[in-house]
Amino acid sequence: MSLLHHWEHEFDKVKVRLHGLVTRLEMSWKKLVNDLEPEEFQAIVKLLQRGHDQARHVIDHGDLPDDEPTVPWELAHGLSILKIGNATPLPQSEDELPTRVLKDGTLLGCRKWELLDLLWSEALLKWIENLRHHAPFATQPALVKMDNDVVLAIAGDWGTGPFDSHAPAVAVANQMQLAEADFTIHLGDVYYAGTHSQEDVDMVGWPQGKHGSFTLNSNHEMYSGAHGYFKELAKRFPVQQGTSYFALYNDDWLVVGLDSAYASDAMNLYMDGTLNAQQIDWMKTLPKRKKLMVLSHHQGFDISGHNKTALYQPVCDALGREPDYWYWGHLHNGICYAPQGGLHARCAGHGAIPYGTTSELNGHARVLWSETQLAGDEAYPERVLNGYVKVQLKGEEIVETFYGEDGSVRWSSQ
Repeated sequence: MSLLHHWEHEFDKVKVRLHGLVTRLEMSWKKLVNDLEPEEFQAIVKLLQRGHDQARHVIDHGDLPDDEPTVPWELAHGLSILKIGNATPLPQSEDELPTRVLKDGTLLGCRKWELLDLLWSEALLKWIENLRHHAPFATQPALVKMDNDVVLAIAGDWGTGPFDSHAPAVAVANQMQLAEADFTIHLGDVYYAGTHSQEDVDMVGWPQGKHGSFTLNSNHEMYSGAHGYFKELAKRFPVQQGTSYFALYNDDWLVVGLDSAYASDAMNLYMDGTLNAQQIDWMKTLPKRKKLMVLSHHQGFDISGHNKTALYQPVCDALGREPDYWYWGHLHNGICYAPQGGLHARCAGHGAIPYGTTSELNGHARVLWSETQLAGDEAYPERVLNGYVKVQLKGEEIVETFYGEDGSVRWSSQ
């Protein structure tokens, strides 16, 4: 199939799926409106307006001002789909808007997984449906003893499932299998909205560790109220004991996996990491070790590594100190930051979503490495390599290796 025919086929499928999605979205919106207080209704309409205006500004001017906060791009098409106000529909095809790479590496375009992909509206739909309906928060976290010599394979934002024409997620999973890891850890995000069916389909190829696998909660899982996420734990991640946070330990290391999404602000679509009281209390009881590693979906620094997020200090306070290493996803990038104090921070959110070179990090003093190697993808010519990170712990020593989907070593601490 030629590339042109492939995209025509893809667009036809999207139109069918989108028709049903729009109908469901309109029905869910009407139901939610009846349940909302007037101020809540106005707050949501204001969010949708900001999402639309943000997209329009970036299309017209190339990017947002540095000091202007962004809103989730899942909101972009909401005004026009729900026929609220006089919103002019945004571009919906590559003919209307050829893909371009924004400074943070995201792809502004209309193809699958790009910022204006119409199917992101499913996240908006599920957010509306589950705004007041979250799965119960489980509080029996696993505390697992691991060997003193252990291998972890970590990938974030991996849950796309295979694309029709190619499969970055599959390529990354195949590379992870070669690591022969004791534990594999997904840092969260199953697309588009973490529904039970998406969790079931998109996570089926997740590479299992020899002694177990874990997956973290995230904003996309929360769009469906985390119902699909908690069901998936029981099916495919039994060592996690049905709980969205966990810890691994040995004689030298404590590795803490956190749920930074469940308590996050629903009105900001769970975009900012937050801890709830149950986790904070549990974190204070964990065994102390000389080396401390944190895993979360949301980040502790902004993308530049210059500013700490609101998640940073609560994590440090609950654990009694700054971690030695912290791996997060959420941003669709592969980034190694220079040490700040005693902390070595890493972004491993490049498990599968197509993204481009993050130009705002070029020459940045706080960045040791970010992925810039083009993947050679005919369908997404702007896409750089997806990948994962292999972490080897041997006593107090650690060796980190970022691998690309093609098996190449992209960065190593050795």
